Amino acid sequence: MARITQLSLQKLQDSVDIVDLISHYIDVRKVGANYMALCPFHDDKTPSMSISQSKGLYHCHACGASGDSIKFVMEYERLGFQEAVQRVADFFNVVLEYENGSFNKKSELLPSLSLFYHNKMFQHEDILEYLASRKIDRDSIKTFEIGYSGASYETLKFIDDNNLSRNEALEYGIITQGHNKAYAKFANRIIFPIHSSSGVVVGFGGRTLSTEKNIAKYLNSPQSKVFNKSKILYGYHLAKQRIYKEKSIIVCEGYLDVIMLHKAGFTNAVATLGTALNEGHLYLLNKDNPKIFICYDGDIAGINAATKVAKFLSQYGKDGGVIVLKNGLDPADMIAQDKIHEFQNELTYAKPFVEFVLQKIISDFDLNNPIQKEYALRTCLEYLHSLSPFLQDSYKQKCAMLLQINPSYITIKYNKKTENTVVFPTNKSSFAEETILINMLNNSHYFFFALNFLDKKHFQQYGEEFEMIIQGKQNHDKIHALRFKSNVSILSQKEFEEQLRILLLKYAQNLLPQIAYNPHIQPDVKMRNIHTLQKNIKRLQQGELFAI
Repeated sequence: MARITQLSLQKLQDSVDIVDLISHYIDVRKVGANYMALCPFHDDKTPSMSISQSKGLYHCHACGASGDSIKFVMEYERLGFQEAVQRVADFFNVVLEYENGSFNKKSELLPSLSLFYHNKMFQHEDILEYLASRKIDRDSIKTFEIGYSGASYETLKFIDDNNLSRNEALEYGIITQGHNKAYAKFANRIIFPIHSSSGVVVGFGGRTLSTEKNIAKYLNSPQSKVFNKSKILYGYHLAKQRIYKEKSIIVCEGYLDVIMLHKAGFTNAVATLGTALNEGHLYLLNKDNPKIFICYDGDIAGINAATKVAKFLSQYGKDGGVIVLKNGLDPADMIAQDKIHEFQNELTYAKPFVEFVLQKIISDFDLNNPIQKEYALRTCLEYLHSLSPFLQDSYKQKCAMLLQINPSYITIKYNKKTENTVVFPTNKSSFAEETILINMLNNSHYFFFALNFLDKKHFQQYGEEFEMIIQGKQNHDKIHALRFKSNVSILSQKEFEEQLRILLLKYAQNLLPQIAYNPHIQPDVKMRNIHTLQKNIKRLQQGELFAI
């Protein structure tokens, strides 16, 4: 099997967001500058795996598992190196080149079908008229690549005519098999392509225009190796720049809500995919730590769903609020009715999560009845005690006011749960060793230059890593861990030589008392060794670099 070229591997590494990749497999959350997760490579009870987005590395502080995105996929899926590289390339839509001049055959099924459905849309005036009746214009159709899937045979014919894989279409839920015949799952539906955060088509949502009761109004692609509805937000690939700029995100329930809000200028809007906002979405919500505004339908079901989400987000200490639209409207209705100013006003005065949850809890009880009032208090306390002590204290007065009771009844419970943060102990000696090794890894000239002066004995902390580097074991867990922990910079030649001199000087200074107090060395030999070492220390102190 031909090997992947180094240039192609480097291109892939440059295209990878390791947090995006790992969050596809496990739940990830932001802690300080890095991200944390329960390590999948041992029985982890508290998050001990750190992930550095800037370095593209992960490291478990409990079991020592370390590596880059390819190593993670190799270990998690039990794949060989080339298979793992291919899997990562598929995930980020990167073409790989092999040493024999060939290229990997990247899957074109989903993007090809997306374009096919999109082009079909403009052949169906009735569908365009329906979307126009919902105030969805052609610009929005093009921006969101909205399409139309007609009769089942059209999709099957397109797959066959373009030599696309039917097996892959089955795997991704594009077609289904029944009675010895294949059927297109999304036949006769408006198609909403679903993209990953990096903009790659990973699935579809389909809306039927049929009024038959036994036909589901919406269908989504099933779970697959590229599609996990619990970790994807519809429209995020279009919204992420605005989210980053404004540090705010609007989370809705449906495709049309997002499309209409973007049309009205609220281009930081996204939607969940038929599932409640959950821990799987936290990675995307944590990326730029934006304020999160929940805007579900204004009916009873929407308010109940918003309450659950507000409770969930407040327990994670998220900032933002809930927008409850009047008269049971949804965001798409508001924009369609040209109530953009009213929506902006609702957004401005969104109800903070904790206050919204407390009001919803209390609304379920009759406060004129003392027994009911006490139940309301207990329920409020149960919720408040799930929050941080600071939030409990901050909302103590508000809760008492809503319940119309003395604030002394609102107790604060201190939880022992703390954020998992990792501090790496460092000293000047270990930092010097890290500096030399990282520069050897990143510069082949420095690598060979250092070999003229260094040996394993010169390293107090990283001797084993030094041996691995000179043996070419750069993908070993210990080397990945070294890269992960180190914050050293790349040096100039003169700076690198100075670091070598400092390390050798430190080695000689540490060696001197070891010789002086070693009872097993003959006195005359000891004196010669001490004299030689003292001369070497003096030369090193004067700025000379040489091997010892």
